[in-house]
Amino acid sequence: MMRALLIAVLLLGIVQLPQAQPGRNDLNPCGTPPGKSEWLKRYQQNPQAHFRGVDTTLYVPLTIHLVGQDNGNGYFSHSQLLDALCRLNSDFEQANIQFFIEGDIQYLPNTAWNNHPDVLEGAEMMFLNNVENTINTYFVSDPAGNCGYNLPYAGIAMAKSCSGAADHTWAHEIGHNLSVQHPFLGWEGGVSHDGSVAHNFSDPAPLTVTYDYTYYKDTLIVDTLIIDTALVELVDGSNCTLAADGFCDTSPDYIAGRWTCNGNGQSPQEQTDPAGVKFRSDGSLIMGYSDDACQARFTPEQIAAMRANLYEVKADYLYNQTPLPSVSTAPIAITTPLQDELVQYDAAYLEWEPLENATHYLVQVSPVPSFTAALASSYILTTNSFTLPEALTLDRNYYWRVRGYNSHSFCN
Repeated sequence: MMRALLIAVLLLGIVQLPQAQPGRNDLNPCGTPPGKSEWLKRYQQNPQAHFRGVDTTLYVPLTIHLVGQDNGNGYFSHSQLLDALCRLNSDFEQANIQFFIEGDIQYLPNTAWNNHPDVLEGAEMMFLNNVENTINTYFVSDPAGNCGYNLPYAGIAMAKSCSGAADHTWAHEIGHNLSVQHPFLGWEGGVSHDGSVAHNFSDPAPLTVTYDYTYYKDTLIVDTLIIDTALVELVDGSNCTLAADGFCDTSPDYIAGRWTCNGNGQSPQEQTDPAGVKFRSDGSLIMGYSDDACQARFTPEQIAAMRANLYEVKADYLYNQTPLPSVSTAPIAITTPLQDELVQYDAAYLEWEPLENATHYLVQVSPVPSFTAALASSYILTTNSFTLPEALTLDRNYYWRVRGYNSHSFCN
């Protein structure tokens, strides 16, 4: 558990503000190129032949890459990363899939990668830095104008502004990484792959739509435009195994833009299927584009496919199925300094009792109790004591807090 206390100190430090980054409302929900892998097509022809059950928890390694500016500023904060990991494992708890940090967190000071304009530059970043047999995730300021995207041949890019404690974008992109697609697959460009054909949702949808499949291939292709066709899913479910994402427990959805749920957890926009049947999209699906407050789940068929993909396609990822025990949720016992205690400004010493099963501690010191990222200093430690390397400002109150975690346990 995190613990925060006020301390008083008896040099004026300069804090560099992070560079402005696009907010989530300035970004598209997802830039993952649409398309089904050849494996998913085979899987959906006979899912039962691939079923392994859901009773066993699968532990999947992540390599975390924090991308910043050339000058070393602008990284996704460690505190935010732990919150995002907690949310990710919470989202996948229903699937009995859990993620852990493999190896050291990587820091990449590269302004061009931190704000890359297209997925090709993102792919280059990934090819140069990926670690094999892990899901590589890159936290950047602007991943080609999207909240996130997954490249099947490379990795995941995540916008820092879409990676908060209540955001489901990371789970959405890992869903793509594990083979599942948008429930509106084929509508990413509207009726036509390039958005050139207007459609009124009050009118019956066409029987098929087309989408740009170029960047979804298992290898990067840059010199050929590849267009594919998707069947439009019917409300009666008669073509659900072939249309859209190919899962029959994800109901029809034709909305490829961010939307906010109505009071029934559905899309405000009513749509019309090719047979003339009216419907509204299900907002609870993590793989859809409803707002984060509405998203909550993967469906049983999606879960079965993701687990089968791990067993059959990404079996090399399952090399370590022995997790570290969960970190205690008990409050951390502070040793020194205690509340309102005076400390030496140029040698402030912090100490706390070890937290059961914690291998690392995030220590934050801030002149404000909100621990605003621009003002707080953060330190990652493997011990339970620490002398601040920087002098504090004389005659000023400071706040400090400690959070214990390990490679598998982030939520305490």
